[in-house]
Amino acid sequence: MVTEIEARIHRALQSHPLEKIDLGYRRVHETGISTLRLLPMQEVPGAAQVAAVAEIATEYHAAGFPSFHATGVQRLNAMAVHGAYDLSSGKLKQKAQVSIYANESAVHLTVQSILNAFGGQLPIGRSTALATTSAAVLEQQRAHHAMPRQWQRPLEEESLNAASAMLLKRGLAAANGPTGVWAELALSGDCPSRAIDPQAETALLQVNVAVPHPIAGAGYLATISLPLERAPQHSAQICRRLNALELEQVDFVPRLGAWGLQGSGGLPGYCCFIPSAEPIDGFHITLMWWCALRAAWLRDRFWTAKVGLQLDALPIGKQGAR
Repeated sequence: MVTEIEARIHRALQSHPLEKIDLGYRRVHETGISTLRLLPMQEVPGAAQVAAVAEIATEYHAAGFPSFHATGVQRLNAMAVHGAYDLSSGKLKQKAQVSIYANESAVHLTVQSILNAFGGQLPIGRSTALATTSAAVLEQQRAHHAMPRQWQRPLEEESLNAASAMLLKRGLAAANGPTGVWAELALSGDCPSRAIDPQAETALLQVNVAVPHPIAGAGYLATISLPLERAPQHSAQICRRLNALELEQVDFVPRLGAWGLQGSGGLPGYCCFIPSAEPIDGFHITLMWWCALRAAWLRDRFWTAKVGLQLDALPIGKQGAR
């Protein structure tokens, strides 16, 4: 049975000059190839009804690209838009996924998220990668897309106040400022905040609004910072493994961001940037819950108290530069 989300996607794309492929569409360009596939899922009794998974994937042509290696790709993921980058068989690729639920209440938002990712992954993804070569190329790519870098109408601070109040009511340490909201989720122990105990193992969740991306214009930036004092061994491979594990999930929050290396210290962290020319009602709290669910998934499966991340079968083999 085709969901309303799938039907709307098909109607939106039927008039576009796209190649029809099995379960979806292909866009071929001189700079790369993008595909959108609506992958049907088998119903599991007693589980949330995920009817399909929308998968948006791009393979970039190497012409004019810098030479990426394993660490460089994960630094690139700190700026990823519309999915996580990966280096496979010497080629830079990018993939995003969105679970489609039969009883989805936010139909319009889900459809728009999938269509935006399919339309933007190749051009924005390529420009973001090219922008790592120099400040001059970054400015060139930014000017090429000419995306608005600020909101004409700011998000009302009362909405951010309400978001932090709701998080506090749910038992999370939370606060907000005029441009964002943040919260902590305990990965181990009972302490809700590192402000109470600096040794508390909590993930810092942040959603900032009207943030200018280097290429993609203004939008929402959601991040997860882990309680790590220094970068663990094989940090790049940890990020790659977490991205791969997310893509193995069926019933999961949207995979539109990426785990990557954050800041000068190269700490593993999560970043999701959603381009938006103006505020979307309530979207900041939606992104915060996505972060909370993602952090809880990591806590329940991969975090050990006083030890940190424990990923089985971590791929630590060599991935040389192209």
